[in-house]
Amino acid sequence: MHGEGMMTFVGVFVVLMLVVGVGAAIWQAKKTRERREALAAWARQRGWAYADDVPTVHEGLHGGPFNKGHSRKTTEAVWGTFEGREAMSSRYTYLVTTSNGKTTTTHTYHHHVLSMVLPARLPFIELKDEGFFKGRDIQFEDAAFNDAWNVQGDDPRAVSDVIHPRMMQRLMQPDLRGANILFEAGRIFLWRSGQPEVPAIDPGLRMVAEVVDLIPGFVWDNARGQGV
Repeated sequence: MHGEGMMTFVGVFVVLMLVVGVGAAIWQAKKTRERREALAAWARQRGWAYADDVPTVHEGLHGGPFNKGHSRKTTEAVWGTFEGREAMSSRYTYLVTTSNGKTTTTHTYHHHVLSMVLPARLPFIELKDEGFFKGRDIQFEDAAFNDAWNVQGDDPRAVSDVIHPRMMQRLMQPDLRGANILFEAGRIFLWRSGQPEVPAIDPGLRMVAEVVDLIPGFVWDNARGQGV
């Protein structure tokens, strides 16, 4: 290919890439607008609140995705009362920038986060998919559970009180596989990678409520008495 032909080819390729990039940006903006409109409409119907940006919701948390990367944001949040408990659904994003000395790459991570206020403040407990987080963690007598979940916690005794056999059975059900759970700052958080969608909110919060309901009463009594 002659030099002039090569220049023409390169020019056409660059223009095509620009067109594709602009088209993708327009499509993404449209999807974001539609998702936000659907969430706001859902919140109004439920008597819940909605906000595009809630800057302080996850500040100060150390577990989960909440202390990773930079440019952290909580957006597309709906909150209100679910089965008698204060609850929230939101979109959480953060950026991770890496460099090899020559080029710098930034990747955006998106999570749909569901949270619920607990009856009392529990010690820090985090459960993640063992497949992605191999390593030293708290072990239980159930080998299948150990293979499925990576469990970390500040107080091993409190962890064993919360993660009892019936709780393990619930956590091993298909609807909770692939999820991540965090007990911190008087709340329970459940999150998955991806964007928040209206059809996922109620089933997700119901799962969260079921997990909370399985925590024995003496755990709450201990937490209140110790002022954890």
